Order: sequence, then C-alpha cells, then structure tokens
Amino acid sequence: MSSPPHDVVVIGAGAAGLTASVMLARAKLRVLVVSTENRRNSCVDAVHNVPYAEGVSPAQLYGSMEATAEEYGVDFVWDEVLEAEAGDAGVAVRTRGGGRHTADRLLLATGPIDELPSWLPEGVWGKTAFECPFCHTHEHDGKPFASVGTGLEAIGMALMSIQYATTMTAVVSDESAAGTPMAERLRQAGGTVLVDEITGADRDAGGSMTLHTKGGAEVAAGALLIPGVKKHNLRFVPQLGLELNQNGGISTTTLGQTANPRVWCAGNGSGNGPYFMWTGAAASGINAARSICEDIAFGPLLDSYWTQVKKTPGEQGQKA
Repeated sequence: MSSPPHDVVVIGAGAAGLTASVMLARAKLRVLVVSTENRRNSCVDAVHNVPYAEGVSPAQLYGSMEATAEEYGVDFVWDEVLEAEAGDAGVAVRTRGGGRHTADRLLLATGPIDELPSWLPEGVWGKTAFECPFCHTHEHDGKPFASVGTGLEAIGMALMSIQYATTMTAVVSDESAAGTPMAERLRQAGGTVLVDEITGADRDAGGSMTLHTKGGAEVAAGALLIPGVKKHNLRFVPQLGLELNQNGGISTTTLGQTANPRVWCAGNGSGNGPYFMWTGAAASGINAARSICEDIAFGPLLDSYWTQVKKTPGEQGQKA
C-alpha cells in the first residue's frame, strides 16, 4: 500500500514533531506525521514548565496541537515506523501496519528512549520516579527523596532537588563519588550519600517506594530521581547513513540538517547540547522547519544565499 507523496514526512508526534509540522504546513507544504500515540511523557499526569499549558495532561496538550496541525492540512498516520530510507529519488518510510509513505524530505523527531532499571516497580515511572529535577519534583514537595545512579550525576540531581525533600539520600555505586566536593556539599545541605546498589523496590498504593540495597539498607523514596536512563534513539541512523556527534547523538547543523541532505533531526534526537525540555524541543522543531523551508525555496542556491546575506557560520548551521 502506498500513499501519495508529501513534501515532508515527520516521524514523531511529540513537541518537536508537531510544532515543526504546523510551521511546515503554514508554509503550504504537504506534511505527513507518522507516529505512535504513546509519547515519551505520556505516562505523566500533567505537563509542567510550559506556562500556557501548565498542569494539563499530555493527552490534552498533544490533542490540541494535533487539531491545530489538522486545521492546516497536516495528515496523520498512527503507526510505528519500522524502516526509513532517503536517497536521490526522495524519502520513504514503512510502517508496522504495512504502509509505505513517500516524500521529498524527512524530519526525525523521535526523541530519546528510556532504559529503566529492572528493579523499578511497574507504574511509578513518570509518577513518583523520574529523571528530571525540574518537571515533577515540585509536585512531591514534603516527601522523602532518593536519587540513584553511578556517581556524580545522582549526587547532582540530589543537590538540585533537596529543597523539596524531608530527607534526601543519594545512592551511588561509584565509591569515589562519595569523596568528592559535590558529595560533601550534599552532606552540608542535609543530605546523605550511600555507596551501595539498589537490588529491589517495594511500592505502596500511592506510589511511594522503599528501596532495598545490596548492602541490606532500606531507603525511603516518596519521590525517586534516576538520572542516566535517557538514551539516544539511533534506530534509523544506519538506514539513512547518518553521522554521530561526540555526544553519541545524530550529528546535525544548528538548524537540524543531518549528513543526509534530505534528512533533518529535531528535538532530543541530535544530542548536540543540553537536554531540551518541552519548550526547547518545540523550538528545535521550529528551527528544523525553517531550515527545510529554506532548502526547498533556495535549492542549490542555498549556500550562496547565506554567503551573500553574510550570516555567521553558527546561524547558517555548522555541524555539531
């Protein structure tokens, strides 16, 4: 089964993909978004740090964005993309349901993936366990906190969240981290550093946990930070012949273009710099959409255009 060609296929319907699709459609391009309905943050109860959507559910926020995209003519296919290819003739994606969809350009907005520890109880991720010290910590103010990881990252997360906690315990498996100035700073702030490894966890009806360690300790965690679970989603890198950057993400220009001239990447797929929160991911979708529009409008004249208008290399978009 094949669909009529579009100008742009967007893989992923999160903050970056939906924002880009609206901008592309407003430029009167034919846009197709292919995605599953389960986004990375679908498990949370509410979105935070988004002033115009503070406290709304992800389903409500994405539903509003999808409706806006559809008003501008964006098409949607709710299915998982299994394969993607991009060459001289254009791009094509194949979905689990057997669909094959073609276009001139491709935008990857798949975001990262979470690799959760095996001991984490079912149903707590995005509720009382999370990796960000900003997105959900405020909602757990006044609870015992724990931060679990290999070393300094877990201690850093603990320091950034200790103001919410009745008790804060950083459980680190790297013994050397316990002797660092960061660890001492956490202790001075009233926190505890425990060199140990988590082997299991029990949860109560409200999602609060008791963590069990290899050394036999029990750690109360009404809220739990687990840094380091976010991994690059490199599923389509070999298929599309993309390059990786020094951070292990997809190498792109500052505006999202990859080593493949028909492929862009937006959101946290590139891993070029600091992790994008929701609004940052949306902004990167804007940048990628802008770059795609310029590429379509200028064609082979794009480089000479940037030279003539004397834009800086950073704005033009060097690879990161």
